[in-house]
Amino acid sequence: MIILVDPVYNPNNQGQITSATKLGPGVTIAKFLGAYGDKTPFNHVVTNTARQQIARHLYLQAEAMRIINGNTANFNDVRMVVSEGLYKLREGDLNDITMQKKADGRLVYYQVIDQEGKISLEKTFDVAEYLKDYIKFKALYLDYDNYNPDGSLTAQIGIEFPTTPESFDILFDGKVETYFNNHLQSKNELVEIEESD
Repeated sequence: MIILVDPVYNPNNQGQITSATKLGPGVTIAKFLGAYGDKTPFNHVVTNTARQQIARHLYLQAEAMRIINGNTANFNDVRMVVSEGLYKLREGDLNDITMQKKADGRLVYYQVIDQEGKISLEKTFDVAEYLKDYIKFKALYLDYDNYNPDGSLTAQIGIEFPTTPESFDILFDGKVETYFNNHLQSKNELVEIEESD
């Protein structure tokens, strides 16, 4: 399937790729450089060819964000924010396929934040369901855990895209999985996990 890319934001047309490169209206590569208080510098990616590859992946991620954050009819009371963005590989990560995907922008995790700045568990599930139905992807992960010191439940959504060539001719698998504390709960469907009393 060939993705029609907005020529204004097409990374192939951008020349030198930097953290200021625009991927969509109001979205630059900088939005994907790490998470709150843990930014990843972009200068570790040396060649512009590698930066363009990353930018192609992040263009698709930016489109997924736009579909949610621009949807005021369904998601006016929340916003989808990057919780785990572009990752700088460390020595021990060389054989870790998940970290490789994060390092080249194919896999990004998001939190769904309500108007009080808290993760909305209910809306996280709703956003994941909406993304499942309205975007193409390689894999969509609904990831719950209760690792917080107080044992409270938290959730995030991982979106993985395939390696994206310059042509944007991509084969999407559409795999969907739900996890709780890193253990697979469901394949091929999303399962809502609720906080226990």
